[in-house]
Amino acid sequence: MNKWSGRTKGFVLGYKIFILFIKNFGVGAAYFLLHFVVPFYFIFLPKARKNLALTFKYIPNFNQAKILSIVYMNFLNLGKSLIDNFAILTKWSSKYTCSQDGGEYLVDLITKSKPAILISGHIGSWNIAGEFLKEQDGIVNVVMFDGEAKRIKRLVERDIGESNYNIIVIKDDLSHLFKIKTAIDNKELICIHADRNLEGAKTIDTKIFNKRVHLPLGPFAIASKLNIPYSFVFSVKESMYKYHFTATNPKISNDPQIIANEFAEVLSEKLSNHPEQWFNYFNIFELNK
Repeated sequence: MNKWSGRTKGFVLGYKIFILFIKNFGVGAAYFLLHFVVPFYFIFLPKARKNLALTFKYIPNFNQAKILSIVYMNFLNLGKSLIDNFAILTKWSSKYTCSQDGGEYLVDLITKSKPAILISGHIGSWNIAGEFLKEQDGIVNVVMFDGEAKRIKRLVERDIGESNYNIIVIKDDLSHLFKIKTAIDNKELICIHADRNLEGAKTIDTKIFNKRVHLPLGPFAIASKLNIPYSFVFSVKESMYKYHFTATNPKISNDPQIIANEFAEVLSEKLSNHPEQWFNYFNIFELNK
């Protein structure tokens, strides 16, 4: 798989403009603005286009004739997802609804004050899932590499209001492990994305669509060593204001390989059903040399 540098594409000024449109003109106006922005990224990010196409070709029964239009739709949906992530924290939040399958598992954990590891991937919108959990009085900590995302979070909190999750940034000095342990001791939820490799990070082999891939070892190693329940959670967009949240029945395992294999199975299903919301612009089927 292509190694990820730990930083995402995007500009803070761009986020400010979209926040301005959302607050003053609504979600529809912000969506309309995307039609002027998305073509730029679609044209000038050929590697992202190529990696999506390479990933999609392994999806069983995927319509290869529509691959270019689905790739473009993917770029457009990424913009809509980012807008929704902001809008859910504004006065427009009441317009959004979120159906769910398996949400009761996490509600039960929250009600019983049990910590858990929530493993996810770059499909749909994590912020919408975070809002669902916040409504259940759950405290969510998202473990991430991206320092830029932390600056965007501060921008959101300054221009919109409090976000629906805390950030634990992974650092070379491993201080993030102490923060994760503290959150677990406080009976909070830990969310980790497990579908991108950071440069130099250890990996674990598993299979997606019966093809071997490397996934980051960290999320599965953490889940296996903490001896607390883990669940695979996703939130995908169904219509303009509607999302669907899913969570698997929490389990406990001390074997990271078992957890990785289970995650790959769920991820395969999500990728098959929602390629237009697969926001991982790295070819996961390209094995490291």
